[in-house]
Amino acid sequence: MLPVQWAAAACLDDTRVAALVAGYPHTPISGLPADLSLDDAYCSQQKYVALLRRTMGEPVGYKVGFTGKPTQERFGIPAPATGLLFEPMFIEDGGRVARDFGYRPAIEPDLMVVVKDAGIMTASTELEVAEHLSSVHAFIELPAIQFAVEEKITGPGLVAVNIVATRMVQGPGAPVEATPAFVQAMADLQTVFSDETGTVIQKAPASTLLGNPLRVVLWLVDEFKRRGKTLRAGDRLSLGAVGRLFPLGQDGRTYIYTLDGLPGGAISTSVRVE
Repeated sequence: MLPVQWAAAACLDDTRVAALVAGYPHTPISGLPADLSLDDAYCSQQKYVALLRRTMGEPVGYKVGFTGKPTQERFGIPAPATGLLFEPMFIEDGGRVARDFGYRPAIEPDLMVVVKDAGIMTASTELEVAEHLSSVHAFIELPAIQFAVEEKITGPGLVAVNIVATRMVQGPGAPVEATPAFVQAMADLQTVFSDETGTVIQKAPASTLLGNPLRVVLWLVDEFKRRGKTLRAGDRLSLGAVGRLFPLGQDGRTYIYTLDGLPGGAISTSVRVE
């Protein structure tokens, strides 16, 4: 299949968005305007996810990307950005996925929380956020970086295609405690990303997420207030990459991701890529 191409910098028209969704997640994208504005990117994303809904159902949550300054500078985007998550994107904990699930497959250690109730929209501190979350999870995202290899990838370009949300795995949850000690534990949380041989691929602090992952939720609350949107009970929130994004190799491998430092002990998730 030929790459999807266009040149005009504006909210992508319906035909172009339909071509993108038809090629998701295997067809490489090229020719996306380098000067696409963030407003036009979100306009395009709205059309994009409307078409995804036809086959994937209603969204089950949101992902937040670009939560670190280095990532924002790399992709030319001034602040974090959001996309939507759908149930068919999720693989069961400890499950398997084919390496060729999409074009330029990658793997990313992440972190997820689940909203307890809509009262979270009144939160203005990390402690108040904790009062309205039910659980925290080790979470691995497996995005298809669908842009052609020779393309310059920009933040708005990624936003337009739902921040390349593709496949992901969510581990068992640990309960969120609305205490200062738990808020500090989230700031101090350490993560280990390894394989089935015990080889450590990465160790990274969760503080890479705006200093404390709960601050990402605060950012999302403020952003949704600005847009007139509301988080609801059961919404799954992917809070961004903890450390690096890794391209997937050719050989079969089991990836294990652990969060260490929560009051109830370490929690983890895993996925086999074949």
